[in-house]
Amino acid sequence: MLKNKRHTGRQSLILTLVMMMVILSGCGTAASSESGSEGIPEVIRVGMMPSEEGEMNRSQEQLAKDITDATGIPAEIFVAEDYNMVIEALRAGKIEIGLIGPFGYIIATERANAKLLVRSESGQSSNTVILVREDSPYQSVKDLKGKDFLFVDPASTSGNLYPRATLMNELGLANNELESFFGSVAFSGGHDKSLLALTNNNADAIGTSSLMLPMLAESGLVKEEDFRVIAESEPIVGGAPLLYRQDLPEELVTKLRELMLDYHTKNPEFMESVGASSFVEGSDSDFDPIRKVAKALEMSPEELLSK
Repeated sequence: MLKNKRHTGRQSLILTLVMMMVILSGCGTAASSESGSEGIPEVIRVGMMPSEEGEMNRSQEQLAKDITDATGIPAEIFVAEDYNMVIEALRAGKIEIGLIGPFGYIIATERANAKLLVRSESGQSSNTVILVREDSPYQSVKDLKGKDFLFVDPASTSGNLYPRATLMNELGLANNELESFFGSVAFSGGHDKSLLALTNNNADAIGTSSLMLPMLAESGLVKEEDFRVIAESEPIVGGAPLLYRQDLPEELVTKLRELMLDYHTKNPEFMESVGASSFVEGSDSDFDPIRKVAKALEMSPEELLSK
């Protein structure tokens, strides 16, 4: 179900927290925040978004097993409904590790005091594209006035932050003027969901990662020739970050970092599922270009998440 722009920030936050509590309360030991000696957690819980194949795939299950083998601590995967749920779970101490996008990293460091474990490298550049159906009459962003536009997730870099900046540049509008330009604005909850919504005529245009269309086309779900790019952003830099809770013992953080830096040799299927070729150490400054784009929107992370 798409998230309509008319939901208030308070309603969205309450819904997210309720959903998170329901999911975690049914996860047995995963709902516990207890730690053993010297702050070592009894369970390492990893929060991430669902794969295109479903809620959790074999490569994610393998990740949990590999973390258990590397640390000697049982690991479990927590599949979130959206990026904000991962951030809130980190802040509440309900998960130890979270995999989110570059913009999500900025929000998580501010709201949850999360730290960078590693970040991904894809081996190929990516950006945001504004897509319409090939058979539509829309040739430019200006043709979308009064039409239905679909973003991905409020905390998504390529599905919200960069599409907004691209639309602002193309239309010469401020961020707070975009929603009145379109007939409706909503969030799909996933790049794949946005593409499928466009395919099924449930949206007139979408903002998504340039990597998503060829990925879904390769799986046979869509055909690339059925879509047309009418605008695109500058390349996105920074890579997807893997974050950890700041109170984890340094010895455990070191073991986790060593595992992930070599993870492309252990679980290439997982790396492919997150659109990465490998993980590298990275630094906070790697995300400064994302901060620059976010600043141009003239909205705080809290305001962006409440859209």
